[in-house]
Amino acid sequence: MRLINRDVLVREIIDWHQQGLIDRSLRDTLLPRYETQGRFLTALLKWLGLFALFQLGLAVLVFIAMMTQSAAVAAVLLGGVGAGLGYFGIRMATDPRQRHPFTGAVLITASLAAAFGTLVALYVAGGGEGEDQAVPILMLLTSVLAVLTAYRYRLRWPLLLGLLLFFHGVGAWHAYGGHGAYFADIQDERLMAGVALAAIVLGVWHERRLESGLLRRYVGFGALYLIFGLLYLNLSLWFLSLFGQPLDWVLIFTAAGIAQIVVGAWLHDARFTGFGIVFLAIDLYTRFFEQFWDRLSAGIFFLLAGALAMVFGFACERWGRVSLERRP
Repeated sequence: MRLINRDVLVREIIDWHQQGLIDRSLRDTLLPRYETQGRFLTALLKWLGLFALFQLGLAVLVFIAMMTQSAAVAAVLLGGVGAGLGYFGIRMATDPRQRHPFTGAVLITASLAAAFGTLVALYVAGGGEGEDQAVPILMLLTSVLAVLTAYRYRLRWPLLLGLLLFFHGVGAWHAYGGHGAYFADIQDERLMAGVALAAIVLGVWHERRLESGLLRRYVGFGALYLIFGLLYLNLSLWFLSLFGQPLDWVLIFTAAGIAQIVVGAWLHDARFTGFGIVFLAIDLYTRFFEQFWDRLSAGIFFLLAGALAMVFGFACERWGRVSLERRP
């Protein structure tokens, strides 16, 4: 088959998946038949080039704003860039011929990020104080805009950004702490765990009910709710079990990991199983660290940790093989 025909088929398959006409499993089945070697590297170089161009443009805008020493000028410039990105992104995303759906989705997502930056710059230009309270509110407002955009144009990239902004607005933060160290923090772990659990329920309902009926053109949206919910639920429970917290939270965190493995086996969903196994292993390592780090030398500590990890991995692999052999 000619290379140009392969490229056309690959683009069509990706477009069908972006529009929700085929699911991920069918896309993964069709793509290897027509993809050519080196395609991934070509796409990577293309997007790196676009990202570099975008960053250079932002650097110019930042330089102009710094020279004028005006947050209002920065807001106007960033707002104009965001409006332009949104205009061209919507045109590409809604093109009847669907020639550049992925590019359109990325441009729309970048415009939403610029919208958040514009709101922050306007807040600073207005002489606003109490940024600790204002920034989360602006994040939540931008997340609403992103979710509405995602459902209006059936695009998952804006939904991904919207969920990220939503959870950060609720109270999840991470930042560079200096000297090569990063820190993560959740202001209210109990609230975040409840919100994450609601996101998991919404994701399962969205994926298994709505996407097979009323919202069949929104395939993949429920998976984003589910993954974000599982991530922040486990992180919240993990943080609640750290730093000498009551034993109750350790037991709840452990029970949650086991429950996810059970639910994943019941629903035949590897996402529940994967998160459950990963965070159960983190739980066990955390308990091991708390109990033995100060009692053993570093060499013996890591030797025992590695040996236990190998035993645990062997047991899981053995259990998986036995389960496959017992299947009819």
